[in-house]
Amino acid sequence: MISSVTFVASVAILFVASAIIFPSDGITEDILAAICSQTQNQETCEAMLESDPRTGSADLPLLSLISLELLSKQADENHSSFVQFRENSTDLDLKRCFGNCVKGYSDMQGKIKVALELSRKRQYKRINELGRMIKLAYSCENGLPSNSPTSGITETMLLTSQTAVYVNQFLITYFG
Repeated sequence: MISSVTFVASVAILFVASAIIFPSDGITEDILAAICSQTQNQETCEAMLESDPRTGSADLPLLSLISLELLSKQADENHSSFVQFRENSTDLDLKRCFGNCVKGYSDMQGKIKVALELSRKRQYKRINELGRMIKLAYSCENGLPSNSPTSGITETMLLTSQTAVYVNQFLITYFG
């Protein structure tokens, strides 16, 4: 008899504790604002995260995965774009510049895969290569002529990178 009461009490305590630690209401607007206010464009950051339907019911660990999945998708799209630019270019110097961008985005894709795996393992403190995405994107864009048609996709990559950086920094702060 006592063991069943103890069991019910233990389950109730665990349930309450899990509701406090991982609320089922999902990520609040206040949390999104706290994260996104650190980026260059808070509205774009919030819209980007909210574009994934899971964000509304996500806990913080899932928000980390969402931000990294968005980053991975953007890196894949940019990589494909730079491959096309390189293949379609007839100017050898421009072809070389686009090739450098292809290499940079390939590097990003590898680093993002590592970050995704670390996020799945909830090892947020080990996700330390995300800031490098910003440098690689800038390096790519800075190596291209000023009239290059790539500034839009680079800006999107920069904002997506910042979003992932600040989401994961928030998790490190939140979980200590």
